[in-house]
Amino acid sequence: MVKTWKWLFFLVLAGIAWFANADPALADREQALRQRVQERWASLIKRDWAVAYSFETPVYRASYPLERYQSKFGNDIIWEGATISHVLFEGDEVATVYVDVQYQLARLVAGEAHRFDAQVTEKWIRSDDQWWHASPTVGSKL
Repeated sequence: MVKTWKWLFFLVLAGIAWFANADPALADREQALRQRVQERWASLIKRDWAVAYSFETPVYRASYPLERYQSKFGNDIIWEGATISHVLFEGDEVATVYVDVQYQLARLVAGEAHRFDAQVTEKWIRSDDQWWHASPTVGSKL
């Protein structure tokens, strides 16, 4: 019984030490990123292309006008919801975000509307203290 209490005490201390050493800057960075991802997906769900476009990197926006950005979405998919599954940081300036999305096709399948679920993988880049969605461009490896 004494060994069990010692082991339990050790685990509690280890947990406290782990939380005490957690990087608050990383938590703040992740919270800021999650907020940006959620705001972008809210605009996509609303089909507010101008707002969604504003989350793209400045380099992307300088190269691709809003009309071209909007045209890549078409009218075949109706997004209904998006939830961040998890975030993986690749250093301080790049992150991969996995988003679970719910959608349906604009056209009926066999006379019925069908709801689908998928996971979308997104790259986000941090520049000038802001997170930007990195849309793949022609010739990119994103």
